[in-house]
Amino acid sequence: MIAMAASRKNFDALLAEEQLADPSFRAEWQRLAPAREFAATLLRYRAEHKLSQRTLAKKLGVSQPRVVKLESGEHNPEVDTIINAVRRLGIEFVLDVAPVDRKPALVTARAQRRGAIAHDDVSVVAASSV
Repeated sequence: MIAMAASRKNFDALLAEEQLADPSFRAEWQRLAPAREFAATLLRYRAEHKLSQRTLAKKLGVSQPRVVKLESGEHNPEVDTIINAVRRLGIEFVLDVAPVDRKPALVTARAQRRGAIAHDDVSVVAASSV
């Protein structure tokens, strides 16, 4: 019965439980928030333009395995990587980092609606035009 109840929980509930139970998981989840947003941006772009990873790699001037790594959301991209993607794909990507006790003021209302990810002493808002 317990397994059945656990299977009915949604991802957000399971994530919240894991973050409460494991501080190191919570810290890593927070640290990789920009990576997950950048990965989602690339995946949305690729889906909207009906591109394969190989075709996206050519547009970005990188290898297909590099696209796999970027789309995994498991590694924060370097600023140069973000700039390259913005230039080559014609997209916008925003990363706003502010003290956790202050509402981010430099991002759009759309990005703010998606919500900030609170780190222990700062909040991070990452958003894109895709």
